[in-house]
Amino acid sequence: MAVFLSTFLPDSDASSKLQVVDEGLDKLGTEAESSPYKLIGDADIKAILKPRKAFSHKGTYGHALIIAGETKTMGAALLCASGCLYAGAGLTTAAVPETGLTALNTVLPEVIYLDRKHLVNIKSLKKYNAIAIGPGLGKLLEAVCLVEELMVLKLPVIADADALNILSKREDLLFHLAKDSIFTPHLKEFDNLFGKHKSWWERLQTGRIMAKKLGAVIVLKNQYTFIIDQQGDVLINPTGNPAMAQGGMGDVLTGMIAAYVAQGYSAKAAAILGCYFHGKAGDELAENHCNITASQLAVEIPVTVKRFLNPVK
Repeated sequence: MAVFLSTFLPDSDASSKLQVVDEGLDKLGTEAESSPYKLIGDADIKAILKPRKAFSHKGTYGHALIIAGETKTMGAALLCASGCLYAGAGLTTAAVPETGLTALNTVLPEVIYLDRKHLVNIKSLKKYNAIAIGPGLGKLLEAVCLVEELMVLKLPVIADADALNILSKREDLLFHLAKDSIFTPHLKEFDNLFGKHKSWWERLQTGRIMAKKLGAVIVLKNQYTFIIDQQGDVLINPTGNPAMAQGGMGDVLTGMIAAYVAQGYSAKAAAILGCYFHGKAGDELAENHCNITASQLAVEIPVTVKRFLNPVK
């Protein structure tokens, strides 16, 4: 029985009702038979996910940098760093305001602190395998300058929240991001970036165009999150549920994606793994919880991945 794109949209029109969704990312057949809309399945995750190796160490799993938070929004930075930590980055460093150092050391003692003034040293940033920027960052001059400096670096970034808001007002920066960067907007952030849309169908068409133009992966968040790759294919994530509808979930997801990039996954694979396990952890928690906090979800991530790798028979 054919599955249609309209199944995964909160609104739909005639165009989405005619679009068939392939089940699995590697459907066999001619190019003409293959749909640009693909539903991610367990088999796809098993093909992408690499189990941790014997004799590995923290250096094996990369070093991620989280640039996030300001004095009044340290929670977003902590949640993003926790997503990165629990998704398995070998090292996680957080560039947060000095006023947040006590909170960072108290809540996440495993995370390294980096003074923001060191971000101006472009050469020192090249040691990081992944850089995420935006959660709770604010839109003041310091935040804008940080985004500008990353453009000079020409390394892919994971851009979320306030970084997206800054890019939406600076087209010169948006189109100078390195290829294989990852954008993680929700509906309003997407429309701020790429213009107002009347429907989710319209957003997907714009997303396909812009992902190809930017050479980036766009993670358009919703009940069913859409991962739009650099070729314009739309990969539909099937995990997640309404119990996750609380603040901070996107911050954790951004950190998770950064962790997978740091571990050596491609931008597309990192987005797929991050979205899938983010939602799956939420699904498992929802079995016993009416609603879920972002902090709960972050802690659940390694448990969920372990269950996936070693299912109970």
